[in-house]
Amino acid sequence: MAYGKDEFIVDCRKAMKTLDGDKARKSICTSMEKLLKNKTFIAENLGPDKEEGRHTVYRCEETGFNLLFHIFDSANGAPPHDHGTSWAVYGQAVGHTDMTEWVYDELDKNLVVSKEYRLKPGKAGIFPPNAIHSIQYTAGARFVRVTGVDLETVSRRVFDATTHEMRTQNSNGAGFTVER
Repeated sequence: MAYGKDEFIVDCRKAMKTLDGDKARKSICTSMEKLLKNKTFIAENLGPDKEEGRHTVYRCEETGFNLLFHIFDSANGAPPHDHGTSWAVYGQAVGHTDMTEWVYDELDKNLVVSKEYRLKPGKAGIFPPNAIHSIQYTAGARFVRVTGVDLETVSRRVFDATTHEMRTQNSNGAGFTVER
């Protein structure tokens, strides 16, 4: 039997219940890359016929993690932001996403790029709690994301990459995505 969504959820739940912090996230990242090898899973859940948008497809009542499918027909992105006290594992299924990691100097109110890379199909990346990052994805991009909690319940920082101004919000993207 191919490794699919149900098996992935079981592995995520096990990691969340038996491993601490970074080890749990690394386990989920490894399982995500295993899931992304399943072309049938991608076609059935993230194919070109699927509705555009961000879809929460599973929420674990016991551990709090969320599984989301992101389906985007147009190229777009999100400004520098964090997930507050939560975290995210992103897994690229179709297209690519350019990831930028940032460091914010609280004293100088300065935002500086610390790392840039491209997430390609089949690969996953981890953003731990309070990690500032921005994303830019291609038209037709599809990715899977696991978050530690429902991000609607977490206060998060969002930054203007040009002015470095910071604001706080409690939403999982409403008014958050920027046109490119």
